[in-house]
Amino acid sequence: MDAKSLLAKVPLFAEVLSPADLDALALVAWREDFDRGAVLMREGEPGNSLLVIASGDVSITVAGRSQTVATLGPGDVVGEMSLLAGAPRSATVAALRPVVAYRIGKAQLQPILGHSPSLYERFAEMVEKRKAELGDIYGPGLEKLYFASRAQLVSAMRSFFGKAG
Repeated sequence: MDAKSLLAKVPLFAEVLSPADLDALALVAWREDFDRGAVLMREGEPGNSLLVIASGDVSITVAGRSQTVATLGPGDVVGEMSLLAGAPRSATVAALRPVVAYRIGKAQLQPILGHSPSLYERFAEMVEKRKAELGDIYGPGLEKLYFASRAQLVSAMRSFFGKAG
């Protein structure tokens, strides 16, 4: 699946970005291939990008939890807090089988946020939805993966992308 088709199916982008912004983002997303067992992201490491999984499955593990907290596959997003707020990686992501993913970094998202400042709030709203969904599925204990409030996330995003206030 190409980046444009994939991003158009991902609520984090499809429900927030205009079709033109989606097209622009798809043009600058870059494809990465990972072998089974590869670590895509490691908890605690710095990061300023996310991955959208096009094919394959990944496990999400968090220090202090003895088991996998989630298994994600095509259309799922990992690393969104690192992209949106420059937060350190909050979980380790490893390929359960070969994975194809598209990476989107700060440099790719910054121009879109620059001409549509209202997107900060819309991205924060989507992150809140994701936080609630994961809480419903996996129960309490994932709070450290996300900011406590939408206002805190919006503030962190504006700071990370260079927009005060």
